[in-house]
Amino acid sequence: MSNNLKKHIVADKVKWIAIFVIALALIGAVTTLFVKLDRQTTVTEIGAEAYVIGGLDENGEALEGNDSIVTRSAFTTDGLKATVAKDAAVTYALYFYDVDGKFVSATEALSADFDGVVPENAESAKIVITPTEDEDGVSLTEVLNYAGQVTVVVNR
Repeated sequence: MSNNLKKHIVADKVKWIAIFVIALALIGAVTTLFVKLDRQTTVTEIGAEAYVIGGLDENGEALEGNDSIVTRSAFTTDGLKATVAKDAAVTYALYFYDVDGKFVSATEALSADFDGVVPENAESAKIVITPTEDEDGVSLTEVLNYAGQVTVVVNR
């Protein structure tokens, strides 16, 4: 074999190794990107459409009235976070339920962000938002405003 042929074979091997390493790095980068995007898409915000005028009593049962708004149905406690808007004119309380939908407990009226600590056996929750400066009761047009003052986010 000539010296030029040996150099050519070695150069080809180096090129293939470099291509293989670049391909592995590209696969790793794409996989990491998909994992990060998947984590971002598993979070959902409870929107204003999830609320109705009403409340919950001390046993977590539906309560008629127009002093507050409440979520229509319970949502998961997985990743539960509640953030209050700056200058919010509301308080809120979280009501926790077990896997069978039985009431577990409720928080006191909160006016700060929720720390995410839920009762051990709680699987789902409802939120009651109560305006602090509304003497005539909540109207249908005010639901969006009050719901927008507390941002509730959970994992899917």
